Amino acid sequence: MKKIFPLMLASCVATAAMAATANGEPSAMQPLFVTEKVDMIYPNVAGEFLVYAQQVNRKFQVIQLNRKTLNMTSNVEALNDRDTIRDGVALANGDIGYISNRLGYFTPWIASKNSQTSIGNGVFNSLLLPNHINATADASLWVFDASLEATRRSRIESQHSDGTLHTQLVGQKWRMYHEAYWAYKSGYEKTTTGVANKFWQPNLFIKKAGADGVVLLGEGFDGDISADGKSIVFVREDNGNFDIWTQNIDGSALTQLTSSPFADVEPSWSTDGKHIVFVSNRDSAGDVLQTSVYTLNVASKKIKRITFGENVTDGGPTWLDNNTIIFHSNRDPNAPETDTIGNWLLWTAPAK
Repeated sequence: MKKIFPLMLASCVATAAMAATANGEPSAMQPLFVTEKVDMIYPNVAGEFLVYAQQVNRKFQVIQLNRKTLNMTSNVEALNDRDTIRDGVALANGDIGYISNRLGYFTPWIASKNSQTSIGNGVFNSLLLPNHINATADASLWVFDASLEATRRSRIESQHSDGTLHTQLVGQKWRMYHEAYWAYKSGYEKTTTGVANKFWQPNLFIKKAGADGVVLLGEGFDGDISADGKSIVFVREDNGNFDIWTQNIDGSALTQLTSSPFADVEPSWSTDGKHIVFVSNRDSAGDVLQTSVYTLNVASKKIKRITFGENVTDGGPTWLDNNTIIFHSNRDPNAPETDTIGNWLLWTAPAK
């Protein structure tokens, strides 16, 4: 059952600040809320709802807001100290999708008004650990990625369960699939073609609601399903390089959309299916910790840079509406293009 906690709401919804650029002019980017010691990450939108994951005092929750008013409407919390909550997914009817290990292994769940239901018992187990889940707005189709490598599964499970995980890794989950970036450290190799990766590639899976099994689409991760339920956009790593790909749900029409020598990750479809928003470090020469948000016109393949900044990390973008991108960032609300803070906040920016 979903619960609403007024104290949590008070900690989550703080006063919005007016962001400024380096020259003091108002920025087109705006933080939704300015809150210290709270990580707000990976927003997800469906219908009238905005859902995101929130970490407070090393505990994760999934928060649901009204997309337009930003009033809190519901949330999901762990049931006990051993229960770990991850990956909030917005559903158009007001239900909330998420991942929990309360059965002893990680599996997707749906929280509705009066119940919480595990998806696909008998499919998910310690050998098939779902990661980066997403769904169509009506929950009829789910996408997730999973590693079939025992060592990688163990590390992913540890990262999911670790309440002390460094804030970098909390907001840059794409890094967990590459040996050079999966752990927190002071410096990293550039993400560029030719950086060896000893980890096996993750695989992308589709699960239909009510179906007993899952469909393997091939190598990939960070999947997002188009609003019409026909196509999926995802990330595939090849020879150290991360690029954006699309494929039809039936497995046909595999297409590579980007070919930057650096990392293009965390893609999300616009509701009209004409654009994709994603994160990249293509303008920082592959610096792991300097990432920006971009949009891609699917028909023309034209790419536009949406966010700018020095030494800032943007991630988890999606579409608040057809004209607005919402994402998480460690930007300082008082100097969003030149300084950072020690936690993640949710920001919006015009899609241009």
